[in-house]
Amino acid sequence: MSDLRELQRMLDRAARELPNTVTTIIEVEGLNFIQKNFEDQGYNDTGLEEWEERKTADDRGRDITRYRTNRVGRQGNLNRYGSRNKDRAILTGHETGGNKLRNSIRARKTKNAVRFFTSKEYAQRHNEGLDGMPQRQFMGKSKYFEDQIKAKLKRTLDRTFR
Repeated sequence: MSDLRELQRMLDRAARELPNTVTTIIEVEGLNFIQKNFEDQGYNDTGLEEWEERKTADDRGRDITRYRTNRVGRQGNLNRYGSRNKDRAILTGHETGGNKLRNSIRARKTKNAVRFFTSKEYAQRHNEGLDGMPQRQFMGKSKYFEDQIKAKLKRTLDRTFR
């Protein structure tokens, strides 16, 4: 009889704590997922869908990252634009310090939901590929993200019912 009462107490506690626990797990895992996409420079869904590289040619097909003549620099060497872009992450601006798109993403929890948002006006254009910009999605529905949430929730529930 006492085992039944103990089980009922555990179930009641889980029912009270579960909504807050789930939203916390979604918030933490969601922010981790978005950061992982920026680190991988691609979108993790069923596999990594890498972001399209930055454009390095103009409309006429000429390389815009190298000097064309010896007038200013050595022909063929990286120009100022090319040296600034070399080895720079795709969705990271020039000399942005900590004011980057990846650092601007926040989450807000409500009672039954979690909302991810950013103050950057150009975030939607990159995420959805609007106005001629190639799509470089970093947030949205993802099987990888759902699997992370399920695994974390399972671990939390296993700990609760031990």
